[in-house]
Formats: sequence, C-alpha cells, structure tokens
Amino acid sequence: MNKLRDEQGTVMVTAILMIMIMFSLGLAVLSTTDTQSAQSRQERERESSFNLAEAALSAQTFILGRRGTGTATRPYPADGCPTAGSDVYFCPLQSQLLKNYSGAGQVDFDAATTWRTYVLDDSDPNGNPVQFWKDDYLNVANWPRYDKAGAADGKANRHVWVRSQATVRGRTRAIVAWVRIEDRAITFPRYSILAGYIDGKNEGGHGGRPLVDSGSSLGVAVRCNQPPESSCIDLDPTKGPQLQPPSRYVLNYPSASAIDAEALQALEDVARANGTYYDTCPRNPNGDVVVVENAGDCSYTNSAPAAPEASICCNTQQSPGLYIVKRGKVDFGGNIEFWGVVYNVNLDNRTDPDMIETSGTAAIRGGALVDGGGGVYAGSAGGNIVYDAYAFDNITAVGTAGVVQNTWREIVPPTG
Repeated sequence: MNKLRDEQGTVMVTAILMIMIMFSLGLAVLSTTDTQSAQSRQERERESSFNLAEAALSAQTFILGRRGTGTATRPYPADGCPTAGSDVYFCPLQSQLLKNYSGAGQVDFDAATTWRTYVLDDSDPNGNPVQFWKDDYLNVANWPRYDKAGAADGKANRHVWVRSQATVRGRTRAIVAWVRIEDRAITFPRYSILAGYIDGKNEGGHGGRPLVDSGSSLGVAVRCNQPPESSCIDLDPTKGPQLQPPSRYVLNYPSASAIDAEALQALEDVARANGTYYDTCPRNPNGDVVVVENAGDCSYTNSAPAAPEASICCNTQQSPGLYIVKRGKVDFGGNIEFWGVVYNVNLDNRTDPDMIETSGTAAIRGGALVDGGGGVYAGSAGGNIVYDAYAFDNITAVGTAGVVQNTWREIVPPTG
C-alpha cells in the first residue's frame, strides 16, 4: 500500500506529457510553415511563367513592328514560334529571350521551361472581322496567319492577334493581345533621275518623244557640274527635246545617299519578310520591295514574268514597286515597262554609265536613282524614263507595332 501511495516519479510523467504537447505544436507549426513555403513557391512559379509569357508576347510584337505581318506566300508559322522551319525569321530567338532571366535570382527556369507564340489575322478564313479571341482559332488549318485583306473593303487593316504562353515547372499561363502595325513612309528624292551623271543616245529626235520625261517632278539631278548637252547630262535639250522639260535639272547634287542606312535596313526587312530578298538576280523582279544583294549584271527582257493582272513585266501602274540593287547593275530591255522606282545603292561606288539602264524600247515609269558617281543610261527609243509621282507616294516599311489599348488579357488561368 505504501508503494501505491508513493508519489515519486509524477514529475517525469508531467514532463513527458509536456514534451508530447510541445512536439505536437511543433509539428503543427512545421506543417503550416511547409504549406506556406509551398504556396510561396507555387506563386513564384506562376509569376515566372506569366513573366515569360509576357516577354514572349512583347518580343513577337517587336518582330511584327520590324518585319511586318507576313504575306499569303510567306505567312507566320502555322505551329507557332519557336519553329525549326524556314519561317524562323518571324520568330523571337530563345537565346535572346531567356537572357532576360539569366540572373542568379531566377531559379525557376530549367531545361523543361517552354514558351510559344502565335500570330493570326483578326479576320476569319472568309475575311470576316473577329473582334474577340478564342483559342479554337488555333485549330483552324486555313486561318490566315498574315494580315489578310478583309471581305468588306478588300484591304488589309494592319491588325493581327498575338497569343503567347509559357510553362515553368509545369505551370502554364497564356495571354493574348490585338496588335496594330504602324507603317513608316520612306521618302526618296522625287527626281525622275538622280545619279552621278546621265548618259543616252544623244542623236535624233526619237519621234518627238523625250528620252527622259520629268513631268511634274523636280526634274533630273546629277552630282557632276555640266549642263546639257555634255558628258554630265548627255541629253540634247533641243532635239525632241531629249530631256523634257529641257531646263529642269540640278547640278552638283550632294553626294549623300538617296536614303539613310536605317531606311535601307527597314526596306531590306520588308523584302526578307515578303520573300523578295535575293543574293543574286531574281528571275522575277516584281514586288512591293525587291532587294538584290549582289546583282552583277541583272538583265530583264520580255521573258521576265509579268505581275498579276499584267501582260508584260514589271508591276503595274496601280501597284508600282521598288527594285533595289545594293551592288552591281540592272538593265531593263525589250519592251518591258517597269512601274516603280529603281534604286542602285552602289555600295562599291562604281562610276559606270549604266548602273541603271533602259535599252531597246523598255521604260522605267517612276524614277531611277543611283548613289555615288554611277550613271543612268536613258536608252535610245524615246520615253525610256518617265516620271510617275504615284511610284514615290506609297513606299513604306514597317515602323512599329503596339498592343491596342484594353485588348490585352490572360486566357489560360494559372495551373498548379
């Protein structure tokens, strides 16, 4: 009985009970802390995926503002960007995009991190405008992936949908925006001819037709300093006259290029986007902007293909083009009519008399411009170079692109 009434050891029991209670509380606190840490990590990962999706959309918008909206023959990739296909020109570079997140504090991006962008027209395959985005459009095989002309007015409205998404550690977020592209006018000097000098077959009246008809332009401009009839402007102001109006010419024109390097680069970007940028002479010189890197001696006769709705090359009066030669020469022969502006950048600074030439009964209806000391040969049949103001009016490159206000929204809620 005495042993049963002995209270020795009760402190031990109390201590054990207290330890058990404290241990339980510790587990509860640890569980709460672990839950909060997990929630914090999930939130950080969701933010990382959102930031990457937004960066991808911004990068794609920048490309639209530099390289344009594509064409029917060269649209944006059907499977989106990045792509391993030939349309990588339209895609942001992953190496550049992820450079924004290469800091030591960014721990979420790993080899499994992915992103993707899509560019679709804001009209359906029938040309009807689409004012609200649906992800179902991505699965329509013939949905235009360039700025297609609308059904109502037959004109492209310079708007497209851009969708981007990113997945970081299994968490995906996606956003979409309606993007407007602003064109940039490229202004060339409005001369029928601008060159180092002008050459021509300086004899006869050519049936009363001038070799060069400046019309309502500023006339002709040369960088040499002798008036007609001379080796500087080898056109007779009385026979025909070969230069019309005979007195409209400018001597000692500044040696600066017709357009600056930035404008030239912008036009090159347009040509690349349209699929009309060539390393050497293309067989087909038609196009809004055609750029030839190394022409050598490009020569076009009646065998050159005609533009759509035209019977002979090149372009049309209603849709003139711009043909740029960076190095080399170009000759239009036969009875070709080139509607538009021919521009020889003459990067090799050659002084040949025929950096741009019209031979036979061919004609340039727009303007012929040569940088540096190179010459323009104005042919011999009459009416070989005829100024057309419309050819200078609509030369554009892509200027910029931006999201239309209140059209940006998230379309895939955070996962995980």
